[in-house]
Amino acid sequence: MRIALALVVALIASLTVLDWMAPDAESRRESAVMPLESGVGDPGTGAHLFEAECVQCHGADLKGTQEGPPLIHPYYRPDHHADLAFYMAIRDGVVQHHWDFGDMPPVPAIDREQARDIVTFIRQAQREAGMLDDTGSAPAR
Repeated sequence: MRIALALVVALIASLTVLDWMAPDAESRRESAVMPLESGVGDPGTGAHLFEAECVQCHGADLKGTQEGPPLIHPYYRPDHHADLAFYMAIRDGVVQHHWDFGDMPPVPAIDREQARDIVTFIRQAQREAGMLDDTGSAPAR
């Protein structure tokens, strides 16, 4: 019984310390490379940022290069990779999983508002390529 009580006390103490050490919700939001508010970014600004930070791997036409995968591809539709996946890729990088290009490193030069603009640009390009309908979903077949 004493061992069980000691384990419970140790567990409660550990959880208390972890809670005390954890950043608050506002700090977590501030550190994330995701828009604080929902809304559509500026695709024109996104295009310029894409050109500066992404084109070398994903191509000027978003159809990929020898260095990185195409973003005009069904894998990157919202029903397979939601916008959040793009934000997380920019912030954290991505471990190779669909392609053989190697891991994508984080892009620390891009902040959350710029990430929103890039995602808006990518979704616009996907829509223009016929991958998405006007609601942002895959078109009906």
